Parts: sequence; structure tokens; C-alpha cells
Amino acid sequence: MSALKSANKELKGMMKIVKIEDVNNLQDEMMDLMDISNEIQESLGRSYNVPDDIDEEELLGELDALEVDMGTEMDADGVPSYLQPDKDHDVEAELNLPSAPIGHVTITAGRSNVQAEDELGLPAVPHASIRN
Repeated sequence: MSALKSANKELKGMMKIVKIEDVNNLQDEMMDLMDISNEIQESLGRSYNVPDDIDEEELLGELDALEVDMGTEMDADGVPSYLQPDKDHDVEAELNLPSAPIGHVTITAGRSNVQAEDELGLPAVPHASIRN
């Protein structure tokens, strides 16, 4: 009997601390979270008109055919054919560009405005424009 009395006393003390409004608010929050969770599950579970009777063997066959197609486009180095250089078309020969000069260019005598050149044959920068 004393155990029941002490339990009753403890329950009454807890009921004074816990408010029914807090319990109702907590249950409302839980229901809202459950609704959001259900909406997410429904959104993730959509089928997007994918038929239920997909033949996996047929699908694997199509994937194998795609692999074969991709294999024929690749070179031995793994570079797709559209990224490989053209072997039968010589663009440089078609443009007829002159070859690049080799060595230093000689300055013709009689040139009045002679500039100093650097090691690459470019006009040298005047010393006044170089900052230390």
C-alpha cells in the first residue's frame, strides 16, 4: 500500500510539472514531421511512366551494344575519334605560310632609326623605362 501511495504522490508531482499544452504542441510537431516525411516518400516513389514489365536481358543487350559503339569511336589510346587530329587533311600545307625566321635578323645599312635588340631579336626596352 505504501508503494502505491508513493507512486501516486510522484505522479501528482509530475502532473504539476508537465503541462498538457506542451504535450499537445509536441504531438502537433510530430504529426507535421510525419506529413513532410510522407510527402518526401511519395515524391521519391514516383514511377515517371516507367513500365513495370522491363526485360532486364533486353536492357543489358542495349547497354552492351552502346559499349560496342563507344569502343569503335575510341582509338587505342582511349581518345574519341572526334578529338583525334585529321590524318588525311594537312592544314599547314593548305595555308602556304612562310617558315619562321631562324637566328638574328641583320639590319640593313642606311637605316636611320636603328633600335637595339634583345637576345630574341625584339626591340630592347629603353633603360629609362625600367624601374629598379
